[in-house]
Amino acid sequence: MAEEAEILDERLRALYEALAILNLAGEEVTGRSTPQLMYFAGKDLGTREARAHDRTDDLERALGWIFPPQNGAWKVTLWKNKEDEDFWVYEVEEMFVRLLFEKCPVREACLAAGVKLGGVACQAIHGYAAGMLQSIFGRKVDLHTEHAGPGACLVMLKTTLE
Repeated sequence: MAEEAEILDERLRALYEALAILNLAGEEVTGRSTPQLMYFAGKDLGTREARAHDRTDDLERALGWIFPPQNGAWKVTLWKNKEDEDFWVYEVEEMFVRLLFEKCPVREACLAAGVKLGGVACQAIHGYAAGMLQSIFGRKVDLHTEHAGPGACLVMLKTTLE
């Protein structure tokens, strides 16, 4: 029973952290293009917060810093099509990978409140993660929602080649 209460407390703390990110980023935003502005405000915040982490090229390690799986609130994994050999897809000057958000306190909060998925709250979190990853990797990173749904969301991470 105490263990269940601790898990719930950790999940609640993760939600508080997500809401704090939205609050901090939201203070900088006004106007019609709020989702885009929230993304960039979140990205600026993530860039500042990343100073507490080491640099790495290990995406899964970096994702663990941003979305800690041990608290049970987040489950973010790499995703690929069955026919693809690798998670990363390489283009001329960029590479990308898809991230599957199976557990996300923001999605759960949006669903519970009837708020549209992929909106301002999601954009702020995606911007925050992009800013963190950009600082951790030392190269440009952007995140774009490909699919937002009640079971999971699929997000594309694009970055420049090393």
